[in-house]
Amino acid sequence: MEKLIRRVLLFASIGGGSIGSIMVAIDIATSDQLTKETVISNGLLIVVFIYTVYAGLQFSRSRSSIKNLTRAFFLQIPWITSPIISFKIASGIGASFAIIYSTLNYKYRLSLGADYTLSLYSDQPLGIGINLAAVSFLIFIQLYKNPSEN
Repeated sequence: MEKLIRRVLLFASIGGGSIGSIMVAIDIATSDQLTKETVISNGLLIVVFIYTVYAGLQFSRSRSSIKNLTRAFFLQIPWITSPIISFKIASGIGASFAIIYSTLNYKYRLSLGADYTLSLYSDQPLGIGINLAAVSFLIFIQLYKNPSEN
C-alpha cells in the first residue's frame, strides 16, 4: 500500500506540476492580448506548478521529505470565485466542487493532468469550493507518514 501511495503522490506532484507548467507557458505564448494582469496571474500559476514539481522531486529523493509536498497540495484545496479574484488549481488529479452564489447552483470539475484558473477583476459571481483530490492527497501523505497507525 505504501508503494501505491508514493506513486500516486509522485504522479500528482511531478507529473501534474510539469503538465501545468507547460499548459500555462503555452497559454502565455499563444495569447493574443497580454495584459499586466494576465502576465502576473500566469506567472504566479507557473511558480505554483514548479513548486509542486520541486516538492515531488524532494519527496522522490527522500522518503521523509513531505513538508513541501504538504504545502503544495494545501495550496490546491480552495476554489474561490468573486468579482475581485478567481482561483483554482489542481495538479495531477482534480476533483473540485463549488457552490456559486449567483443562482445558488453548484459546479463540479474533474481533471487529469492539471487544471487552473487565476484571474483578477473578472465577471465571476461569488462562490467557494474545495478540491477533494487535494484533500485526498493530504490524507495519503498522512497515511504514508504514519503507516503503523493504519
